[in-house]
Amino acid sequence: MTNASEIAQWILDTIHAEKTVHQEAVVPRIAEAFGDEWVYTNENGHQAINRDVLKSLRKLRDASVSWNREDRSWNVVDAS
Repeated sequence: MTNASEIAQWILDTIHAEKTVHQEAVVPRIAEAFGDEWVYTNENGHQAINRDVLKSLRKLRDASVSWNREDRSWNVVDAS
């Protein structure tokens, strides 16, 4: 059985591989790969990631990845 930490690691790996990952694009990928119990529709009507997964992602994420609230995406930060 998959847990929140494993999904968070998968998201982080995806961000590093793709450099930019929009939440709306990753939600259906999570549902397909791990099951619908890991996603939901939030109060704004947007597809969202389970809060436990996001909590785990925040713990795993370091300065190399930033969250763009306006764009609702994660981005790899260019350190150069």
